Amino acid sequence: MRTMIKLVDHVEQAIRAIREFREQGHPLSEIYVLAHDSERTEELSKLTDTNTIGLIEEGMATAFANLFRSRGEQLRSKMESLGISAGEAERYEAELDQGRVLVLVWHDENKEREEAERRRKRPEDAYVPPIGGVY
Repeated sequence: MRTMIKLVDHVEQAIRAIREFREQGHPLSEIYVLAHDSERTEELSKLTDTNTIGLIEEGMATAFANLFRSRGEQLRSKMESLGISAGEAERYEAELDQGRVLVLVWHDENKEREEAERRRKRPEDAYVPPIGGVY
């Protein structure tokens, strides 16, 4: 798993950061935005066609636990689910408190391998001999 982070101050900088990540070859499916205000996160995600950190990234237990946490604890937990250390998450959360926005790239090689394995095992990928032909 690898995580790359850019802290920005406003929407234009977020768009610029997303473009830079795209130019480096990262698909939108690997790019996430996170702001202290969940509505701002959603709006920015829709505007830039990027992801928000949700159930898939966090896992069921963490997502459920976040229902009972403060917003700061939720944010730190979300960041940690994308490979950011607890100390870094605390520092970034303080920046989000000041109105900044986190633009991250998260690439999970394990997920990529699992997806490739799943594709490889699909029944539609199996060889089916032609009907009426010579085998």
